[in-house]
This record gives sequence, structure tokens and C-alpha cells, in this order.
Amino acid sequence: MTKFAHILSKFVRGVMSGFDWEDLRYFLEVERAGRLTRAARRLKVSHTTVARRIERLETALQTRLFDRGDEGMVLTPAGAEILRHAVAMEAASQAIADHSGASLEALSGTVRVGAPDGFGNAFLSRILPRLLAREPGLTVELVPVPVNHRLWKRDVDIAISLDRPETGRLVMRKLLDYDLRIYGAPSLFEGQGVPATREALRAFPFVGYIDDLIFTQELDFNYQISPDLRVAYKAATVKAQFDAVRAGAGLGVLPCFMANGAGLVPVMAEDIPFTRSYWLLFPEDYRNVARIRYVCDFIAAETLAHQAEFGFRL
Repeated sequence: MTKFAHILSKFVRGVMSGFDWEDLRYFLEVERAGRLTRAARRLKVSHTTVARRIERLETALQTRLFDRGDEGMVLTPAGAEILRHAVAMEAASQAIADHSGASLEALSGTVRVGAPDGFGNAFLSRILPRLLAREPGLTVELVPVPVNHRLWKRDVDIAISLDRPETGRLVMRKLLDYDLRIYGAPSLFEGQGVPATREALRAFPFVGYIDDLIFTQELDFNYQISPDLRVAYKAATVKAQFDAVRAGAGLGVLPCFMANGAGLVPVMAEDIPFTRSYWLLFPEDYRNVARIRYVCDFIAAETLAHQAEFGFRL
């Protein structure tokens, strides 16, 4: 029997003989938070309680699960092996809870949705509150997707992504394609008119993303238009860029679902079109968790119902 098989055997025997699930819950939270203090805040206990739980689990398994260092708590190979099974146990317990008699009539629990700021602030923020009227037992959290969201570490339960992942144990579905165009405030064109060629664009300042904060090259629109553009105002969010374009700070590539009806002037809309896609993702382990499926289906249905808003229109 290999070392890992021996550890796993002890783990399974411990579970079958009344292993304390709470210790595993603490283990999962430490792995996701990366530090004892962060895990303690999430669990609403002291960091000494968290440390004691991890020590008790390591003693029961007779192996070290984490290496402690300057970078925080890092899983050992044995810890990584245990993690895979602990995550599956967690998902199974959540599925059982969702199908229990108490939840046949109403869903309950927390679902955290991570989304790019444009889609999150301009669309999801409008539709997600309706879930509470339908399912008052749910708690919904809407957060911005970080530079590298860690869906598999449960930073979020559901992620809206601009990229279709090539790897990972994920359930994914394409939500829709959406259009983007170059826009400017009417005041920006006074005296020189609306540019009609790429060369003419170089005479105007542009608004765009901060280079080292672009979380996907799909958003590097200005470089795709021309590497020679003068980007005078940079911001980390599309909402800040939208506000800057409306204020006349420069031209900017904006999602049409934000710019439509905002009084902005589209520039070279037929000659320089952009289309991107939104993908909805969640971990494979959550496939049978009712509240996750419910929120995913709601987002997909609402997006489809509002599909026309995501296209370009004059």
C-alpha cells in the first residue's frame, strides 16, 4: 500500500466511524483562504480555534496537511489528496441538504456570483434582486471577478467569464455574444467632426484599461485598433471608462448594452466592430446542488430574455 493510499484508508475509516465533519470544514476553509486568520474571519471563530482543528485533523490522519510559510498555508501532497475527497463530501452534503424535506418547498443558502464589472454592474445588479422575491431563503452575493478568480477554490460559486476555459472540472454554458463599439461624447467632436478612418482616430485621445490590470487580452481593444493610439485616461473598470467617455475625456470601446441610449456617438461602427462572449461557469462538484442550478438557470433565462439589449443599435 502506498503512502497516499494508507492515508486515504485512514481518512475513509475515520469518516465511517464518526469522523468529525467540522474538522474537515475547517480544513477546506483554510485551504481556500490561504491563511489561518482569514479562515477564522470566514468561520467567525478565533485563529487559535482554527489552528487547533487543523492540528487535530493532522493528528488523526498522522500526516501533515499544510506547510506553513511566508506565503501562508500551502497544501502538502497528502493534503492535496485529502482535499479532493473533502470537496466531494462537501458537495454531497450540500446536495442532500438541498433535497431534504425542508428544501423541497423553498431553496436556502448562499450563492456567490462573480462577474466582470460591466455585466455585473449594468445587468446582474438589476436582475439578481428579483431572486429574493421568488426564493426569500436564498442569500445572493454579487462580487467583481478578480484578476484570476479561483472558481475551484470557491472564491465564487458561479463565475461569468469572457474566456471559455480549456481545462478544469467545470460545468460551462455560453450565455450570449455581445457587441462593443467605439463611442465618444458629442462635445468631443465639436470643430473637427466624427473620425471616419483609422488614421483620423489618432488625432483623438482614447480611454482604456490600465495595461497591467487587464485580466484578459480579449479586452485590449485599443491595441487592436492601432498600437499608435494615445490613451490619455486609463481605468481598471469598464464603468469608470464609460463615465470618462461620457465626460468627453476621449474615445473608448464600450459594451453596447451600456452605451445604448446614453447619448454617445458611435464611431466607425460598421468598420471597427467588436463582438465578445459571456460564459457561465461553476464547479463540477456543484452540478447537483439545487440552489446553484437554480441561480444559473435564472441568469441564463434573464440574459436570453434581454438579448436584444446586448447588440449594437443607433
